[in-house]
Amino acid sequence: MANQVTTVPSRFIFWSTAPFLVAFLVLMPLLVSPPSVSGWIVLLGCELLAALVFAGLYDTVKFRWCWRLVGAIVFLGYAMYLADMIIEGEWIGDGRRSSATALNALCGLAAFGVPGLWYAVRGRFGEIAEADLCLDESSPEHAE
Repeated sequence: MANQVTTVPSRFIFWSTAPFLVAFLVLMPLLVSPPSVSGWIVLLGCELLAALVFAGLYDTVKFRWCWRLVGAIVFLGYAMYLADMIIEGEWIGDGRRSSATALNALCGLAAFGVPGLWYAVRGRFGEIAEADLCLDESSPEHAE
C-alpha cells in the first residue's frame, strides 16, 4: 500500500481531452491539404497518434497497448527526422535554435524518442510495476 501511486481519476482525464481529440480527428483532414506524399504520411501519423491516445484514455487497462504504440510512433518520428536531416546534410543550420538540423533531431530523439522506445519495449518507466499503475480506486485490489 505504501508504493501505491495516487493519480487523477482516468475518467476525468478522458472527458476533459476527448472533445479536443475528436475535433482534431475530424477537422484535421478537412483543414489541411498536404502538398506531397510525405505530408500525407505525417497527417496519417498524427491521426493515428490521436486515435491511439483517445483509445488509451478511454480504457487505460484494456487499451494499454495503445500507449506502447504511441511510444513507438514518437521514437520512429524522431528517428526519421534525424535520418532526413543527415541525408539532407543539415548538421548545424543557420544558427537559430528553431531550425531543422541534425543536432536538434538528435536532441529530440534523446529527450522524447528514446523514452518512447523504452516505454514501447518495456511498457513502463522506472521500477514501478504495471499492476500498481492500473489499479482503479473502485477495484477490489485497491481496497486491500
